[in-house]
Amino acid sequence: MGGFTLSNLVSKRVGNSAVVTIVEPQSRLPFAPAFQWLVFGWRQPEKIQRAPTSLVKRKNVRMVSDRVEKIDVNERTVKTQSQTIRYDKLVISLGTEFAFDQVPGLEAFSHNAYSIEGALKLRGAIDNFDGGSIAIGISRLPIKCPPAPYELALLLEEHFRRIKKRAEIHFFTPEPHPVPAAGTVIGKQVERLLNSHGIKYLSKTKLARVDKDKVLFDNGSELKYDILITTPPHRSSQVVRDAGLTDDSGWIPVNPHNLATRHEDVFAIGDITSIETPHGHAPYLPKAGVFAQGQAEVVANNLAVSITKKGEMKQWGGEGSCYLQVAKSESAFLKGAFLSNPPRLEFHPPRRKWFLEKLRLEKEWLKL
Repeated sequence: MGGFTLSNLVSKRVGNSAVVTIVEPQSRLPFAPAFQWLVFGWRQPEKIQRAPTSLVKRKNVRMVSDRVEKIDVNERTVKTQSQTIRYDKLVISLGTEFAFDQVPGLEAFSHNAYSIEGALKLRGAIDNFDGGSIAIGISRLPIKCPPAPYELALLLEEHFRRIKKRAEIHFFTPEPHPVPAAGTVIGKQVERLLNSHGIKYLSKTKLARVDKDKVLFDNGSELKYDILITTPPHRSSQVVRDAGLTDDSGWIPVNPHNLATRHEDVFAIGDITSIETPHGHAPYLPKAGVFAQGQAEVVANNLAVSITKKGEMKQWGGEGSCYLQVAKSESAFLKGAFLSNPPRLEFHPPRRKWFLEKLRLEKEWLKL
């Protein structure tokens, strides 16, 4: 979401002054927030993907349909499977990878809704579910889109209640409370939402191992399940680790205001970044598509200004919002300035209005 937002904006601004090269192995790009709609059959795969047709038609845009294999910040090159590309300015927007190997049994026995394939597989498991226990949880931190697992739990509860199938839902997480970056007050409001829907919430509970019919936790407790749904551990790509771009956090540290890395003319945006927060709610800024898009807008502007010498430099302020869907046509809304101290945060209870806003975002993304 960050990479294509940036490519779209900067290519419009620079005109003939620069060539924008995009390295992207996928020919069709999905709208990730709609993966959970696939789970319930509210969307079909072809309806949540789009090809970047209008972008690649521009004369100053070059698309390389390939994977990045190596970044050399000293030589200013990016090596793909087929070629080596020299750059004057580099923006890294590689997102996260999943590290199933960090939890024994996780990949073999758990479902997740972080891809089209995973969402469809989970849909099949839900369709064949005859009642029983569902365990859903977060295996490790940090994760992208922190409200998403809670959203899925609430949607599952509503789904099974509507079709009159008995489902006992347990939610486990190593977090002290839901969406910790939003603070304890908002976290407690989300927790009350779970409790009001009969979802049993297990905080400060770290997953240790997954067996065929039960999960085991670090504290020695265990939980039996008929369906297990997890948020897998996240990590940055080997490419950026090999390039020496990451720090002890495992992610790329950047200046929070202009997204510059420690290396000249190298920027990073979105989930692959590590941005320390000035308050105690969470050590780092959450990973979320809305942040990636906001960062992309600032970096695109500043790159265009530096190349064309027109306009003014901008700074990113850490603003973001997200929708926590609780039913088929109803969402809560979270909004805040996450880098202010203290952070300015808002929680708006579930309404149809916020669900319609989420639909509007989907339409905008698919038209980009």
